[in-house]
Amino acid sequence: MFEQFLDAYRLTASGGGQEVPDSVHPVLAPLFSQLGGSTFDDGLYRVHTPTSAAVIDGYVVDAFPELDGRVACFGFDWLGQQWAIDTGSGTPDDPHILLLNPNTGEVSPFPVAFSRFHDDVLVDIKDLGERHLGEWAAEYPGQLPLAFDECVGNAVPIFIGGDDSFENMRKQNLQVLWGTHSQILGQLR
Repeated sequence: MFEQFLDAYRLTASGGGQEVPDSVHPVLAPLFSQLGGSTFDDGLYRVHTPTSAAVIDGYVVDAFPELDGRVACFGFDWLGQQWAIDTGSGTPDDPHILLLNPNTGEVSPFPVAFSRFHDDVLVDIKDLGERHLGEWAAEYPGQLPLAFDECVGNAVPIFIGGDDSFENMRKQNLQVLWGTHSQILGQLR
């Protein structure tokens, strides 16, 4: 299931796979057991651990309450955007994907089955992500690699008028970014 993904992405920090509790959605168990906690291309993409996914799921539901009971995060990119399965679309054994953006406050559905996500979608968008991360890293040298719990998010969220620019982007803790942005989104509802 992850062959093309592993050919395209360079493992820069192994999480060693994770023991998967029964509470994890069964479709995510192979990903977490094989790649959980791993970082690829200096932080371009990371695979959650079951524990980090559960924490972020809580922030996601705080930010987007309409997703309660149907979302389960499994990975995230350098911008702190979360990739999640959406149990409300696709099939029960192969749900579709959502992209959850803490910086814009947007939920973007990807009508692609989870089984095709890593080998198709992530491989297809890798060049775009690499280019954008490379441009940011050139402006702010010495910031890579990103640690497993780090991302580059907007200091002032775009959804409240922050600039969509490198000047408004800071290296920060992923949980702090999601915690503060989800609180702001909750207050705006």
